[in-house]
Amino acid sequence: MDDLKPWWTSKAIWTGLIGSAWGVAGTLGLLPDGLSQADVLTVVLAITGIGGVVFRKTARARIG
Repeated sequence: MDDLKPWWTSKAIWTGLIGSAWGVAGTLGLLPDGLSQADVLTVVLAITGIGGVVFRKTARARIG
């Protein structure tokens, strides 16, 4: 894995950013109507956590 890629092309980075954005939205009360903060954050964090690990494991180039 000697190849380098820009950070914005990393699926693992984007997965973390999306999870963080949902966390901030939940904290600020900006979630869609009818969705509870606990339910949304539990699902989003589970999906982004698993996605981050999978994307990191399947990466072919380092972030540089």
